[in-house]
Amino acid sequence: MKTFKIHTFGCQMNEHDSEKIAFLLRERGLVPGQEGRPDLFIINSCAVREKSVQKLYALLGRTRDWAAKGTVVGVVGCVAQLEREKLIRHFPHLRFVVGPGSYPSLESLLERILKGERVVAARWEGKWWETGGALRQKPAVAYINIMEGCDKFCTYCVVPFTRGRERYRPLPWILDEVKRAVDQGYREIQLLGQNVDSWRWEEYRFWHLLDEVRKVPGLKWLRFITSHPRDFTREIAEVMAEGEPITPYVHLPLQAGSDKILRLMKRGYTREEFVEKVAMIRERVPNSSIGTDIIVGFPYEEEEDFQRTLEVVRWAEFDNMYSFHYSPRPFSYAGRNLPDNVPREIKRRRLLELQALQAEIQRRKNASFVGKTVEVLATGRSARDPEAFMGRDLTYRVVNFQCRRDPLGRILQVEIEEAGPHSLKGKVVHEPSR
Repeated sequence: MKTFKIHTFGCQMNEHDSEKIAFLLRERGLVPGQEGRPDLFIINSCAVREKSVQKLYALLGRTRDWAAKGTVVGVVGCVAQLEREKLIRHFPHLRFVVGPGSYPSLESLLERILKGERVVAARWEGKWWETGGALRQKPAVAYINIMEGCDKFCTYCVVPFTRGRERYRPLPWILDEVKRAVDQGYREIQLLGQNVDSWRWEEYRFWHLLDEVRKVPGLKWLRFITSHPRDFTREIAEVMAEGEPITPYVHLPLQAGSDKILRLMKRGYTREEFVEKVAMIRERVPNSSIGTDIIVGFPYEEEEDFQRTLEVVRWAEFDNMYSFHYSPRPFSYAGRNLPDNVPREIKRRRLLELQALQAEIQRRKNASFVGKTVEVLATGRSARDPEAFMGRDLTYRVVNFQCRRDPLGRILQVEIEEAGPHSLKGKVVHEPSR
């Protein structure tokens, strides 16, 4: 029986796309490979930052030996959508390149690929991609797409060119998949989209969707990612305030704290409006936890602009942060029209300063959990200690803990004993029974 492996770069959307591709392959009689060289090797690529593209190229270089021995190697995902035939020219051993625009035709494309055809497909089909299932990789968390694409066209961003314009999945399809996942034993549902807040279907808006999903019998926890500050409304916060199964975590990308840079990024809000949004969430949603994204070194960012970003970070005290220095992306407005005029050494210094500030904030906030008992959904082995397990609490904090019995997929009571800037550590109050 033929085997396959999928290597995934990037976000939860890519991870879930890989789960759906794996489902289609299994339906065609292939099985996931464990060790050694597979018959089919797929790389699901990410184009959000230059570093992820460089990682793809490095991995492709290492697949030449496998291809020479008979492995069919292909690339899907965002870089495939952007580069298309260019990838084949640079890596002639590639047998297929398929971008998200052609995912609705992936079933027929896989038939051609498995017959030995060389395929390049990245045409925007404008349809929603349904597979009928997913080979989920997490023992307790089910990713469920509700929308895809983005109409914002922020000037630094490549997403509208890799994922297309916004498309919304119908409410009945979403509810059906949520119910099936809950019936299969998944404790947490994560609703995914590049901008979930903009989801709509007929007269329904995102807050209506949240209200419908939270009522599904047996659902324990419900999360959603990612939000856009322009579209996160009071109605969404009010539904969140109803409490579980909706968890009190919001990922709300700031990107910059300077109005000048926000205008250049075309974010559609001001510093003051963002601050008001955060204050509204914290007022409306008890024990809310807020994460964010920040880019430093965007074109024309001066020291004053960077200091304005640090001011917002000090005020907001985000619970987590993904931070990067700016790198021009193909097709984006900034990549085509704005000079990358902040020197690399200044970008690096600002990024380190920002990360040091955020680490101190997280260390202080996490320390407040020591001595408390929190609910943790166990999702896997600890990244640092193979003898320990890890999971996340309601606020999306990583919690590491020891457990004699396999706890995966269970919600446990964990007493927090230690706290660092990026995770908590504790002991299980009651071991899971078998």
